[in-house]
Amino acid sequence: MASTQQIPAGRRNRRIERDSWVPTLGPGMVLGAIGTIGLVISMLMSWRTPDVHPSGVPLAFLFDHGTTAHDPSILLVLIPMAVLLAVGTAMPRASAARIVGSLGAIVVVVLFVIQLNSQLDAIPGANVGDVLDTGFYVAAIAGLVGFVSGFLPSGWAQRRSTQTETVDDRGVNFDQPRV
Repeated sequence: MASTQQIPAGRRNRRIERDSWVPTLGPGMVLGAIGTIGLVISMLMSWRTPDVHPSGVPLAFLFDHGTTAHDPSILLVLIPMAVLLAVGTAMPRASAARIVGSLGAIVVVVLFVIQLNSQLDAIPGANVGDVLDTGFYVAAIAGLVGFVSGFLPSGWAQRRSTQTETVDDRGVNFDQPRV
């Protein structure tokens, strides 16, 4: 025979744990920010003398130094790379975005200098180092700094908070068989 009776359960403690991400200043975050700012600034500077900015360099030039195309410019690649660097800097555990963004910038810089060198080979006495301007070097350094930042801790830390609550379960019915 089984009967049902009301058994006061009393009080019990319940533990609640919460995890959150807290931004702290880490070397990956600092170098990522420097790389992002450097890449953005290089987009506003001249990459080649006389006064050739990235907006004036067609994207096709990276693959063919004899191109006659004018649009789109290499900014079509550089802007998304700067965005990836910025996202990798601002988001927790996104160092891969910093690496991809900086590698993309480095590829653009390397292809630019290779094609420029090929173009200048037709001119006797021309040297690629003589025609490169400050913006090119800023972009190259920003790409390298961003790449290094991808391998350093970004600075985001996981914070765990614990809270204990007392819960009163009295008045709950429990079925217990009688022996």
